[in-house]
Formats: sequence, structure tokens, C-alpha cells
Amino acid sequence: MHRPSFRPARLRSTLSIGIAALVASMVAISAWLPSAASAEEITCTGSNMIDTVAASDAQTLAYLKREALKVPHGNGILWRVSTPGQADSFIFGTMHLSDPRLLALPPRTKAAFDQSTTLALEITEILDPQKMAAQAFKIIQMTSYLDGTTLEDRLKPELVPKLQRKVLEAAGLPWSVANKMKPWALMGAIALPACEYARKRAGKPFLDMALGQDAKAAGKTIVGLETLQGQLKAMNALPEAEMIIALDQIVTLGPHMEDMFETMIQLYQREELGLLWTLLRHMDVNGISKTPTDAGYAEFQRTIIDQRNFGMADTSEPLLKKGGAFIAVGALHLPGQRGLIQILKDRGYTVSRP
Repeated sequence: MHRPSFRPARLRSTLSIGIAALVASMVAISAWLPSAASAEEITCTGSNMIDTVAASDAQTLAYLKREALKVPHGNGILWRVSTPGQADSFIFGTMHLSDPRLLALPPRTKAAFDQSTTLALEITEILDPQKMAAQAFKIIQMTSYLDGTTLEDRLKPELVPKLQRKVLEAAGLPWSVANKMKPWALMGAIALPACEYARKRAGKPFLDMALGQDAKAAGKTIVGLETLQGQLKAMNALPEAEMIIALDQIVTLGPHMEDMFETMIQLYQREELGLLWTLLRHMDVNGISKTPTDAGYAEFQRTIIDQRNFGMADTSEPLLKKGGAFIAVGALHLPGQRGLIQILKDRGYTVSRP
């Protein structure tokens, strides 16, 4: 069946942080949220939105590329950190998805991983279902309304039936369950494209989890830079009103969700994090334009990216001083003036492309 193209367009004046959160929040949300059991195999069908812009609006594409060049350390997903007298360590940017194209590590990355003795992930709970289960009550406290109110109490009436259909279709959740969830948590349950949910239901590991499994099999030491509770606390700090707007956008995007993820995956494969970073700030339900979404993106950037970057740098330093570490974090944590690479450089570390 023919699917209409996701055409570039001027963004609405009311913008949310939801689009940017789709990538960065996956490991903290979708790894443990419930979904319906299914043996159905769904093929990804998204198309690259950059190609659409290139064909229909070369001026906007040129603008995006110019903006991408302004992003410090906007090219590269693997960085070497050299410490005198110690083995080199590496910082690797991941995508928290199970797409097979992501699980096949590039040769340089595979070599860096193989030579490492320690793997650092954002959180290690993703590798241990028992640890995850032990935190079930804390997870519920962070993700649910426990004061007798519901999500529906906070939604515009016209959004409720559309959201009811979406949560059942995407995550297999009855409204009686979804209605108790906070907007940011529910967004994590419905933000992924159908093909990613199919892989999740089939038990396929996402990239970070696959690295952890390989490290465990190889006898490497595995450590966490953060805790699940810490990640949930950061998500819980996002403005509720903005996240409700994000829910509305997720519903509105519909089949275009796969286009967004396909675009992100292809930019990641080309290691164009600067362009990916820029794209996230210029995307909304209407497409891509020259108008940045700074009104809503800034809070997401500060809470979910920047603040956590400094925390990750703090917990990474003992590993870097010891040497031989392979530090794998979401790719959006690498670039930018407050990105992990710049922070480590500012602290005196020698960081370079391998």
C-alpha cells in the first residue's frame, strides 16, 4: 500500500522534546516496559528523510549540513583515550536499538572491544533480569501515578481514544495499565517502530546489551556508569506538559516513525553524529525545516544529555586512568560543547580518532 512521504515543512510554534527523547531514552525505558507476546516478524520499512529533503529542498539540506559542522566532535562514534603508562581506552557511541545493522560492529570498533579488559555500560541492570526485578517497586514509583489520579486526567479528551488505540497496537498494553503511567514512561512504551517491537518481543538484544553479553562471555569486567534508578530520576524530571505534547506527536507521527528511525540509523552508520544532532533539533510531526526546536529541546538537552555527561565523565575517569576500558554510551552523549569527548579533553585527557 502506498504510504505518503514525510515532506519537509515549517514546524509548528508549539514544540516538544519528544523527538529527541526517542533515541536517548530507549535503554532506560523500553528495556523493561511490558509488551505483548507475539511471534510475528515485522520488517522495517522506513525511508531516509535526508534523502527526501535532498530531492525536494536542497536549501534546507545545505543549511542542516552547515549547522552540523558547528557541532564539536560531530563525526565519529569511536574515540581513543590515551593515558601515559596505561593501555589505551575507547569511548564508543551506541544506539539503544536491536537493528542487525547496528549489532555488526565496524572492524576498528571490534578490534578496540576485543583488546579491552573492562566494559563500561550506562547501566548494568540490562544484563541481569533479577536485578531489574528487584527494583520493580522503585520503577513503579518513578513511572506511575500513585496518588489516585490518571494520565487521562491530564489529557485533552480528543487525544484519549487515539492514544488508547496506539498503546494497544504498539505495546499490547490495555488502557487500564497505560492510564496509570506517566507520559514519559508511556512514550517509551510506544515510541519505537513496529519492527523494533517485534525484535524486542522475540528477545533480540539491543546494541548495548549485545556488547554486555559478549563481554561476559569473554570474561571481561563489566561496570555501570550510572544506575537504573538514576536514569529514571532524570527522565522523571522532564516537564510533564512537554511530555504530554510528545505523546500527542508520537500518535500523530504514525507510520512516519519508521522513517525517523531509519534516518537516525543511517546517519549513525555514517558516523555523522553532528548531522544527527542537528536533525533532532529541526524535526517535528510536520517534517524538517530550518526552524530549530530549541524551545523544548533545551530542557531535554540539559536534563537528559548534559547533566548526565558530566556524571559519566566522573565515573569514567578511574577506568581511563587504569587503562584498557571500552566505554559504551548512547551516541548523543559524545558530541557537543558539553559532550563527553569535550569534557574529557577539558580535563586534560588525550582523546583522538583511532
